[in-house]
Amino acid sequence: MHQDPYVRIGRAKLFIFDLDGTVYAETDHFEVYARELASFLPEARRQAFLEDAHRALLHDGQSFYGHAFSRETGERVDVAEEDRPNRAYLHVDDPWGLLQVVAIRHGIGPRERDEAFLRTRDYMAGPFPMQPLGGLRDAMEAIRARGGHVVLATNSPEPDSRAILRKLNLEDVIEDFVFRAVKPYRTEEHFRRWLEKYAVAPERAVSIGDHYRNEMRPAIRLGMLTIYIDRYIGRERPDVTLRLTHPGELGDVLMTCLRRAEEAEA
Repeated sequence: MHQDPYVRIGRAKLFIFDLDGTVYAETDHFEVYARELASFLPEARRQAFLEDAHRALLHDGQSFYGHAFSRETGERVDVAEEDRPNRAYLHVDDPWGLLQVVAIRHGIGPRERDEAFLRTRDYMAGPFPMQPLGGLRDAMEAIRARGGHVVLATNSPEPDSRAILRKLNLEDVIEDFVFRAVKPYRTEEHFRRWLEKYAVAPERAVSIGDHYRNEMRPAIRLGMLTIYIDRYIGRERPDVTLRLTHPGELGDVLMTCLRRAEEAEA
């Protein structure tokens, strides 16, 4: 196997994308999510929640990102990331998870947190302005032109996810979708189905996402390649194939992979 990770990814035939935090870079919706969460508290307690949420988002992120928390209490717990997924814990890789932990600590229940999430997604599907990532559609088209496959798995619902993908001018270039994917608990199931559907060996498939446990660990266990967008944690990951620090890098990186693979085969 070629040792250059860019060449290995460029030779892949199946590219599995995450949605949120992967194919767009916007973050203003997290303020909307915080307000929607606050709406489920009595008015006298909303300001305290919002102050804690903003402090966590703006100043205390490193005490949340990369750590695990009890879904019951919001307390930090010492759990290895590499363990098999356990529904008792919430691993925080992004502001979605951070705000969930703050909400748990303020007594906002799972049903209310889900409703706040869905309201936020409705906003994102509607008036929320979004910009396509530079070069990402071109990279997806280039993958398909070379006989590769482009698919997407997201934990988010279908209607708002498709609306977001249309805003990003990506929906029509993606061949297959899984919505409400229940990652990380069912990630391997979805990946195995696509590997079989497209007759691709794991070492010729790539998982691309921003959540280590959701998209990276299952792919690594299957022997797949990985592109990890580590925007918030900032931790070296020797087990991932490529590590980026911002979704805006993704289009250029994918095109570089394809170009280097072509050069290696020339």
